[in-house]
Amino acid sequence: MKKTSLFVALMLIAVIGASTASFAACTATSLTTAPGVWGLEAYGQNGSGVLVNDLIQATFASGGAFTGTEWESVGGTVTGPTTISGTWAMVSPAADCQGTITVTSPSTQTFNFALNNTNKGLTLAQIDTGYTMGGFGVAQGVIAGGACTNLMEKNKLFSLYSNGTIPAVGGLVTGTGELKFGTTGTTIVALPTLTLDLGGAGNLISSGTGTSNLNSNCTGTGSLTATPGGVFDVATVVVDAGKEMLFLVTSANGGPANVSGYFLQ
Repeated sequence: MKKTSLFVALMLIAVIGASTASFAACTATSLTTAPGVWGLEAYGQNGSGVLVNDLIQATFASGGAFTGTEWESVGGTVTGPTTISGTWAMVSPAADCQGTITVTSPSTQTFNFALNNTNKGLTLAQIDTGYTMGGFGVAQGVIAGGACTNLMEKNKLFSLYSNGTIPAVGGLVTGTGELKFGTTGTTIVALPTLTLDLGGAGNLISSGTGTSNLNSNCTGTGSLTATPGGVFDVATVVVDAGKEMLFLVTSANGGPANVSGYFLQ
């Protein structure tokens, strides 16, 4: 074999080997990888055609059970935090990286999911009759010190994404921009980098200030004041070892909302 051909063959083997090694094969316990905690978001319509947003923190246990906390907005009426429980399973063979999550209490919701290449993220779709709900999930990952604190976000810059509906401002809304947390991690420093499309209220370039509080279990609450734009209160779930927070708007400008999104570090 010529040297050139040998070199090409060795490079091909190296590329194939690297590609194979990078794939984290799914197993029957993929969702339970320590600490087995995930943040989940879903958005769409229920069987009555009413808009629904779900934010869930779920802890998956070996054997197929899970417990968690859910915040839900149905047509702008927000409930939660509500304790939920249910079952989960990988579809056989588990190496196909797909499965089901079924909430059995306090109501029934069934989702199919598919894991990504690293087993640290998933997409999901609700399969109950009449529902059109889709979303995603992110593993909490390992939190330094074993518990969330406000200080873990100090001086960190996050990008913001949100979408949904706020009836009071004329329907569909979206948002993007940058949020910088202060030296204690409990305040958001004013940055003129929020872009909000608030339906009938128009497109706004706003500054944002606010507050945040994280519980040790990595759920939390916050409030963002966009000037102009108004006040948005949120429930949050920390994922990706603190590099990302999923959120659900619990009130917007004092009125109902179906808005969710995430902060990315």
